[in-house]
Amino acid sequence: MKGILVTIDGPAGSGKSSVARHVAARLGVVNLNTGAAYRAAALLALREGADLSDDEKLAGLARRVGLDPEGASIDGASVPDPDLRTPEVAAAASRVSASAGLREVLLPVQRAAADAARDGGGAVVEGRDIGTVVLPDAELKVFLLADPEERARRRARQTGREGELDRIRDAISRRDRQDSERELSPLKPAPDAVVLDTTALSLEEVVSRVLDMASGLRRGA
Repeated sequence: MKGILVTIDGPAGSGKSSVARHVAARLGVVNLNTGAAYRAAALLALREGADLSDDEKLAGLARRVGLDPEGASIDGASVPDPDLRTPEVAAAASRVSASAGLREVLLPVQRAAADAARDGGGAVVEGRDIGTVVLPDAELKVFLLADPEERARRRARQTGREGELDRIRDAISRRDRQDSERELSPLKPAPDAVVLDTTALSLEEVVSRVLDMASGLRRGA
């Protein structure tokens, strides 16, 4: 029997990675981070000195990127998560994600990974356009929000860069603008998504709310 798919979207620092990881563990399903594919493509572009506005070049690089529940890969070799989390890669990922050619290549990669996870029992899939573009037919869609200042503090703690709060805040603000204003797959909740403001909520409170919704779907299956 196929499992359910839960999508968790939201801007940087909204808590989606932590929430997705905990919800997946509690449900006993896979946690799939689709954004890792974009970060891997960005990392590859930086390594090769590619023009981040060259649509054709980026599409070619994207064909070398793979994705599964363990993370992203380049040319079949797994990419360590810390390599994908540097400020330079994050900034480049925001730029390359606006590439139509790259998105066209990575979309089926993301969907295939999610379908495989569904066949294996289900998945919690996180990203920025999962509920709107990648998996519009997912059984449960959640969109997380949080105050920009709180998101900057969370990201600083997460990366151990508390002394760079101003820089992180500025980077998040730029990423918000780029993600929400881009023509292709802008950052926004799906029409049927449940929107949760996590600013004043603990991680456990957010996880519990998502679990309640997911458990309700399972009981109704």
